[in-house]
Amino acid sequence: MSNLPFTASEIRLATLGLVSIAALLPILYAFWPGKKQTSNQDIRIQTFNTFLESYSTLRPEALTCLASPDFSHAVLPLSLNLPSRTLAPFQQHATQVFSLFSSFCLLPIPNGADEAIHFSPDTDTVIAHCKMGGKVNAQSEMGGVLGLEEWWTECVLFVRMSEDGKRIVEVREFVDSKKAEELRLRLSAVFE
Repeated sequence: MSNLPFTASEIRLATLGLVSIAALLPILYAFWPGKKQTSNQDIRIQTFNTFLESYSTLRPEALTCLASPDFSHAVLPLSLNLPSRTLAPFQQHATQVFSLFSSFCLLPIPNGADEAIHFSPDTDTVIAHCKMGGKVNAQSEMGGVLGLEEWWTECVLFVRMSEDGKRIVEVREFVDSKKAEELRLRLSAVFE
């Protein structure tokens, strides 16, 4: 050590400075402007994408695996007179809807700026305009009544997330009322 041009106290001071910087870097990173919001947004978008992908499984359990205990689902506009649903009734509804299809998906439709999914940090809500539908299962009782090979419509989803962004608290699904009424009329024979 005698060949070094630094004294022992200078080396200790330099070491202390490096240790201090190393300890402060994670704290600075955590509080860096914009970083926390982006991270929260990413978690919510990831949860939303998982929710959308679960529709293609045609399994209500997969669709609701991210639902919070106080989950609610509402179909809009209100003029359709469809009830709001908590978790168990939503699973039953999903079972009925999924029985119509042999394949189903929700596909976000990009706007002119190639953005398809939007996040509102003020309300913890992810919003997307989606195309939804798929191949009708003509072998099922309800699918056979439709008399169609495919069914497609669109909706706007407003999906409110839990505080940590990992659970879905509320889904508000604004559907094409004309297509919803057409589907209701086609299926009325099954439900009567």
